[in-house]
Amino acid sequence: MLGRLARYIERRWDFVDMLKTVHDSRQNSTVPTSAVFLSVFGMHTVRLGSINGLEQQLQIPGRWEPWVGPVKPSADTVAYAMERCDPEPLRMMLANAARLAKRKKAFHRLYPDTYWVGALDGVETYKSKKGCCANCCQRNVGTEEKPIIEYYHREVVLQVVGVTPACVLDEEPVLPGETETTAALRLLERFHARMPRFLDVLTMDAFYLQAPFAKRALDLGYGLVTVLKQENRDLYQDAEGLFQITKSETAALINGTVEVWDVKDLTSWSQLGRPVRVVRELKKCLKRERVAGKWVEREVIEDWRWAVVFPDAQQPPTDLIRRWGHARWDEETRGFGELTQHWHLDHCYHHHPTAMLTIRLILYLALFLTSLFFQRNLQPEIRDGKTRLHLAGLLADDLVRGGVASFWEKPP
Repeated sequence: MLGRLARYIERRWDFVDMLKTVHDSRQNSTVPTSAVFLSVFGMHTVRLGSINGLEQQLQIPGRWEPWVGPVKPSADTVAYAMERCDPEPLRMMLANAARLAKRKKAFHRLYPDTYWVGALDGVETYKSKKGCCANCCQRNVGTEEKPIIEYYHREVVLQVVGVTPACVLDEEPVLPGETETTAALRLLERFHARMPRFLDVLTMDAFYLQAPFAKRALDLGYGLVTVLKQENRDLYQDAEGLFQITKSETAALINGTVEVWDVKDLTSWSQLGRPVRVVRELKKCLKRERVAGKWVEREVIEDWRWAVVFPDAQQPPTDLIRRWGHARWDEETRGFGELTQHWHLDHCYHHHPTAMLTIRLILYLALFLTSLFFQRNLQPEIRDGKTRLHLAGLLADDLVRGGVASFWEKPP
């Protein structure tokens, strides 16, 4: 199956041609960059949890040569090369794969929609009370009298939501002393320069409801759907007052009801300098859970508010805005959640800022391409009833079997 994966991404997604653009700044290296990249990509594909574990696999004669080539790197070589690898070609590989998937109609909508929606959110990928590097942020997890300094890395990630498979488009580290929105603006500027018409809407949590960020995102042409939480904001209070006198719409759910308000042309956010639309959703439903060995039902109430701003006069339907607001959780579940539980996102393979970035970019590429392979190339009889973790194990089995000179038609 690993050979089938190699042929699929080579023929359908221009993988080998894109791989030729990846380079690092090592001098007189004996291990080609392609071998290092394929080793890291293969490590993620078969879900190995460390570079040392990868090295132990690579040392077995005849096992990884069909995938990596005749020259295999050591763990030190992988770490050294990743420190010196240029992340821009990796970002371009992610962009090209997403662009091709959109052109080939490989994305499947989770609900009817004509807009393309991306979610911006931060994720913490490393923390330690001992190890630190130049890009580590710091925080005190102790007390003022007995401070305990913890070092951590946090990144802003942009992911397509409302579609399958999950596709991470780019990542930007949050540097020491700066806010998440500062890093998000850098990411957004770079992404827009590369793919200006790929996304139409951005959905975000309440932290991004800041005028400088919103103004720049609107100038770039993105519609914004942002969670509205701060009760002391004028926008929140004015919207709350209008909800009391505005007629709502009620719809029935399978296990409850949902009530929706939609108020337009609010000018309370004076720093933004343009009218804002606020949508509220009040959902009441019964949740069934097991307590002390018995199934019990309890009522759950969810109260959501979203601030909606578009750069032009667009007024998308209220139901679509609700879906965009909830689609932000795609990044938490099918993005961060799956990557952390099954792809070792929170594992620091090598504590160096560039190495951490490049290894994660390769991880996002492996997630996307293997998901496409499982969905579009494997027959339903092979994949139905099986998890992607099981299918990844089948890919690893091909390394054990061997018996072929190369999995690639045109070896890198």
